[in-house]
Amino acid sequence: MHPRFKMLGIHVIIFLGAFLIAKYIIMQFVIDPTFWTTIIPIVFAWLIAPRPHAVQMQSSKEYGLKSIFSKKVFKM
Repeated sequence: MHPRFKMLGIHVIIFLGAFLIAKYIIMQFVIDPTFWTTIIPIVFAWLIAPRPHAVQMQSSKEYGLKSIFSKKVFKM
């Protein structure tokens, strides 16, 4: 699998996992769904999920994921 697609796949899986967990927790406390019961989990997942990171090297691009919690890039 190409590193770019692997990076994007891991990013999407972590984003969806964080979104679904946050949505489930919010739905335990809120009876009727509103606009905010969807926006809050999306923002939470966007903050938690690592960002795709690409660096142009001499021969090719190097792909990885970068989190807001650490400055280290997790390379694919």
